[in-house]
Amino acid sequence: MRRKKTIHAALTFLLGLLWLLPVVYLLNVALKPPEELYSVGVFTLVQQPTLANFSEAWNKVQGYLANSLLYVLVSVPLGILLASFAAFGASRITSRRRQSVVNFFLVGMLIPVHITLLPNYLTVIRLGLLDSRAGLCLLYTVFNIPFAFYLMYGAFMKISREIEEAAIIDGANIWQVYGRVVMPISRPSIVIAALINFIGVWNELIFANTFLQSNTKLPITTGLLQFVGEFTTAYEKITAGILMSALPILLLFILFRKSIMSGMTEGALKG
Repeated sequence: MRRKKTIHAALTFLLGLLWLLPVVYLLNVALKPPEELYSVGVFTLVQQPTLANFSEAWNKVQGYLANSLLYVLVSVPLGILLASFAAFGASRITSRRRQSVVNFFLVGMLIPVHITLLPNYLTVIRLGLLDSRAGLCLLYTVFNIPFAFYLMYGAFMKISREIEEAAIIDGANIWQVYGRVVMPISRPSIVIAALINFIGVWNELIFANTFLQSNTKLPITTGLLQFVGEFTTAYEKITAGILMSALPILLLFILFRKSIMSGMTEGALKG
């Protein structure tokens, strides 16, 4: 038994090292002065570490980080709210139409984003939202709903109807059942859905490149491309920017690690 535990711990440690290798590589490049980077290459250990790359990258990307923060703060909560309404309604349908509703949202998860670019582009133009933060937030919200719906639908289906009936007997209406009973019980699944949607919006590149034209409205993913020139690429600064852009996601995982662990299987579909 002890030998098995030792082998398991060693394998876990090795897997952890493999997972950290890209991060170590990025940090190693980001700490190199430009002259050292271009003289000895990117795969050698840094000899004269400097934080100047982080300072220059921050001056360049802070506006893009603010844009990304705006997009996630608007689209993720709104998407979770709308998806929770739909999931709550679908989970309480008692007829055969329930599966049709679930399949409708499932189709939304299966459609590749790329084939929707042209119709969405035409729609955004007609709405007058091309090259606007509102238009991009609207797209992010809509495309985040199907996954959040599917995850929360599974969690809502697991809630005992007796709990809701007891709340109704105590005088609660349907909105109070939703807000004070169903949502708090399903918190782990909601956190998982919000976190995955956050990562999706934060790392999104295609929509931002397609529907935004003004440099001041670009998110961090497209902002990092400012370090890529026609003839040269500032690898030491782009890696510093990548590390800074990854910090919000890392902080979210640290803050909500307990909810993440408890919610990994919470959204498994019932029946």
